[in-house]
Amino acid sequence: METATIKKQEIPAMETATIKKQEIHFDQHVYELYLKKWEQRTVLKKAIQHKLEQFFPAMKINVDSLYPHPEQNIYKLVGKQFVQSNPMGLSGYKLAEIKEMNFAPLLNNEMFEYGKLIDMKKPTKADFTDYAETPEEVEKLNDCRNFLKALNNLSGKNTYTMHETQQIYSLTKNALKGGRNSTIMPNKDFIKNGI
Repeated sequence: METATIKKQEIPAMETATIKKQEIHFDQHVYELYLKKWEQRTVLKKAIQHKLEQFFPAMKINVDSLYPHPEQNIYKLVGKQFVQSNPMGLSGYKLAEIKEMNFAPLLNNEMFEYGKLIDMKKPTKADFTDYAETPEEVEKLNDCRNFLKALNNLSGKNTYTMHETQQIYSLTKNALKGGRNSTIMPNKDFIKNGI
């Protein structure tokens, strides 16, 4: 009886490399615009809260809960505030008229503007940053950066005319794009989608 010996094959251990995502571009200009809108939203909310506290000192009111129909909900609050002293069962609107509670300036100004911004989330830098996340994307990004570094070193400048920029786009098949102030930067669409 013959015994067969089987050679043990050495299988190399699978290397798992973790890819750290790299920033392609952070759009600071748009981020700052959204941050200003967020600050405007915060100021409006505080102003509304302050005015509502003047009309309803005993109530804790969540401004966001008044939407999407702030006018109706404010008059409901008036009805709740005077429920004990309203034997005739007048509506909140009529009670506000009798008590000379004028909500028109608040509704037409602060609450109207706040209504446009109510669904806004606080902007973060990550929301306005594009990242290369896969090995292929990181390789494309590094290629773009290396090309830009060489271009800037060889040309001796960091900004380019419109004509030069168009030539660079054409030469790189849109791997690069124009940034702010006549600079050139990696094109997110090329890195992420190969466009």
